[in-house]
Amino acid sequence: MSGIVDYKAPKIVSQFMQSNSRVRVICGPFGSGKTTGGLIDVVRRAAEQKPGKDGLRRSRWAVVRNTAPMLVDTTIKSWNTWFKEGECGWYKQTGKTFFLEFGDVKAEVIFRALDDEADIRNLLSLELTGACIDECREIPRAIVEGLDGRIGRYPAMKDGGPTWSGMWGMTNPPEVGSYWHAMMEGLDPDDGSVRSNSWSVFKQPGGLTVTQLQNGKKLYQTNPQADNIDMLPPGYYENLAKDKSDEYIKVYALGQYGTSRAGKPVHPLFNEATHVASDILIPNRHQLLVIAADFGRTPAIVLMQQDVHGRVCIFDEIVTEGMGIQRCIKEKLKPLLRNKYEGFNNFVTGDPSGNNGVQTDEKTCVSIFKDEGFKRVKLAYSNNPIYRQGGRDSFLSRTTEMGPAFLISPNCKQLIRGLNGGYHFKIAKNGVTAETPEKNMSSHIVESLHYGCQYFEKGVDDVGAKENREKALAATRMHAGCYTRRS
Repeated sequence: MSGIVDYKAPKIVSQFMQSNSRVRVICGPFGSGKTTGGLIDVVRRAAEQKPGKDGLRRSRWAVVRNTAPMLVDTTIKSWNTWFKEGECGWYKQTGKTFFLEFGDVKAEVIFRALDDEADIRNLLSLELTGACIDECREIPRAIVEGLDGRIGRYPAMKDGGPTWSGMWGMTNPPEVGSYWHAMMEGLDPDDGSVRSNSWSVFKQPGGLTVTQLQNGKKLYQTNPQADNIDMLPPGYYENLAKDKSDEYIKVYALGQYGTSRAGKPVHPLFNEATHVASDILIPNRHQLLVIAADFGRTPAIVLMQQDVHGRVCIFDEIVTEGMGIQRCIKEKLKPLLRNKYEGFNNFVTGDPSGNNGVQTDEKTCVSIFKDEGFKRVKLAYSNNPIYRQGGRDSFLSRTTEMGPAFLISPNCKQLIRGLNGGYHFKIAKNGVTAETPEKNMSSHIVESLHYGCQYFEKGVDDVGAKENREKALAATRMHAGCYTRRS
């Protein structure tokens, strides 16, 4: 990089650095090289700034950390490892600014911590080219949104303006339900509904791979695909996992989102690394497609199948807000079926309360489905939470010769969020856990899943499924499994 440092970025870090998105985030386990890549990108971007009228490449960058000790002990220390004072610039303690000066580059790198109110005021008044946020999961939403209004303002347009401007963050995985998790997963941070945004997210592989043993214990092995693995001591991640809690290993070694602290997860057996497919799952048209629904004013639907190996696979989700079941069928479900499931053998199940008349008229949810052309509708045998959650957990705890007995397509973001802890028993301030799960944006989609799992758990031998069994088995033999993944 302009002869200043000898640096070769790990694979995902390289992809992150090459992105020109206005906002981008790289997320991974300890030791994955993300902080180094993020800091080096400050200097790389400064070197790419077009020269101004005076022939110099001028730019101004903020590097942000949540506390002053962390800023000094980790972020600035990492910076000084690569960019030593006197070799490519000089540091001014007053103002916490490193002045980059090499060749025709003349840039300011301003370090700020957010436990100092004066620093926050100063940060949100700066005219910046861009901002680098270290361990960004610790940075409040208000700061991020405030910074968004300060980037792209230096150099001034009269002086040619910035060649590129933006924000980027490096972080260990945030917890489910947090602002950072929502934005990284394309969810609304206020209510958890699906809401696309312009952020680019780069997820590094975990440092470990997991093998589930018969006695229930987990064996961890170094993942050879992990970023930066060649720069770590042998056994780094195995040693990191020793004597640590499952949650610690999950976040800092496996690189997965942390469990929501909003309450006690209803399904603690769910493990994202095990139960979420690495790519989009493809349904088998010879296998029964179960459409499982939760009703009410916020209908939710999951589309799922069970293959000949006994695996329950979830392909798609439909999450709504303020939409009746009939409108949901017309505007959401039918278009999805036409575009992706044309010719499939469908079966509808769901909340048994759907046999009752809806509030707007005397029609039941069953009759509404039938009026919309769904001939085969049979609701679940019970909506008792014991049966619903038990049906779901019976598949979470099993494995088959083809792997886990439960697999979710990664496009089902709301469902994954719910199983990760969004669907939970609320814990009161006195420490008492509620007896029933909290009703929220996650509850409807997870409960629709429950009804589908109840159907499969009962082993119902549907007539249409019987007729297609041999076709499904033949297709399975061809693909070494009922579902293939897009490469």
